[in-house]
Amino acid sequence: MSRSLVEKMRVGSLILVVSALTVSAHACGEAQESNAAEPVVELQSGATPPMVARAELTAEDRAFYQEAARLALRYMETNYQPSTGFVNATPDWAYTTIWDIGAQLLAFHAAKELGLITQAQYDQRTSKTLNTLERLPLFRGLAYNKAYSTRDGSMGNGAKQGGIGWSATDLGRMLVALKVIATREPQYAEQAERIVRRNKFGEIIKNGYLHGQLIGASGRPWTFQEGRIGYEQYVAAGFDLWGGEVDNALNLRRNGRPVKVLGVELLLDTRWNDRLLSEPFYLLGMELGLTGDMRSLAVNVLKAQEARFNQTGQVTIATEDAVGVPPHYFYYYCVYCNRKPFVIDIAIPGREMDSPRWVSTKGAFGWNAILPSAYTQRAQDLVAGARDAERGWASGVYEKTSASTRTYDINTAAVILEAAAYQLRGGKPHIQAATASAAN
Repeated sequence: MSRSLVEKMRVGSLILVVSALTVSAHACGEAQESNAAEPVVELQSGATPPMVARAELTAEDRAFYQEAARLALRYMETNYQPSTGFVNATPDWAYTTIWDIGAQLLAFHAAKELGLITQAQYDQRTSKTLNTLERLPLFRGLAYNKAYSTRDGSMGNGAKQGGIGWSATDLGRMLVALKVIATREPQYAEQAERIVRRNKFGEIIKNGYLHGQLIGASGRPWTFQEGRIGYEQYVAAGFDLWGGEVDNALNLRRNGRPVKVLGVELLLDTRWNDRLLSEPFYLLGMELGLTGDMRSLAVNVLKAQEARFNQTGQVTIATEDAVGVPPHYFYYYCVYCNRKPFVIDIAIPGREMDSPRWVSTKGAFGWNAILPSAYTQRAQDLVAGARDAERGWASGVYEKTSASTRTYDINTAAVILEAAAYQLRGGKPHIQAATASAAN
């Protein structure tokens, strides 16, 4: 993939969820319904679906996950920058986001847990990353900037104006990772705490909700409420783990209203600009555990995707990914966005598309880890076409052709490493956080 393509692709990812989840836009259309016969969970408060006993992994399964993780690690090692301890977000783009830094912290921890790197190798990389985080310049002294150079830790194009702003979504991802590291690797607990406290929670959390800040067209910063159902609860759990008072953001019911998609009950966000897809649910499940309303909603988000398969014959794993298709190069394949089911969304709210459509590699691995079934196994088998012996795992395979997207990025690699470790530890999250399910 050419440098120009990658740079264009990352333009979208630089603003990721910040503007897309927060800028007011008028969407239209209602969810489609069908008479799908699959049993679903009624999202009534406290109605947590029963846990299903996990089948024990066979020797063949264990070997598969070890090999899948080894291939994912290839991306992490090939794109690791020893000068900062950061990993390039995409192969030819020597920058990373705060979300990506959280991903790499968990990826290398999973690699150590799987025996793919030694404790000494893990410590060398993690120490370098954390040391760099302690010295990075903050956006206006308030919070970590959205993106940094992996070569020298500078803010890149936004350096002259003190950065481009912060994303509460990205920060929440990193806070989850830092709590996992602090808990599982206590030698880093004090340093993780110092890194967290560099961010001014009072500027990010207001009235129990998360807020981002960006430099606007006028050159002045503007602040906005950030997060919608799904992502909002996952990243708020990160702030909650470090003492942030984010009760409103954790509460699924406060801004949710039932809606049916293919006969499956989901929650639409009454604030508009919905972005309901797979990513936050399998991350939360693998890292902190899914319980309560978040688990109920996760079950149904997956069930809606299976319902589309049952209706169309097309395996569906809908999440966000880097996909090297112009003009945007980064897309949100939604279960429900902009009051519509199964649209392709971009960073600008309300600007959905009908393509590209792909089966997400990380989504298949993530769902098959936390809610394994014949359907999730089928999806995971399908994304075998995303394997590349040299570059690792591509972001997915296209729905119609099953051809690889041939697009590689840190998040795909990191989730596969996390999923493999989760599977091999018997379906247990990194840490079981009671606050992770405060979304009830």
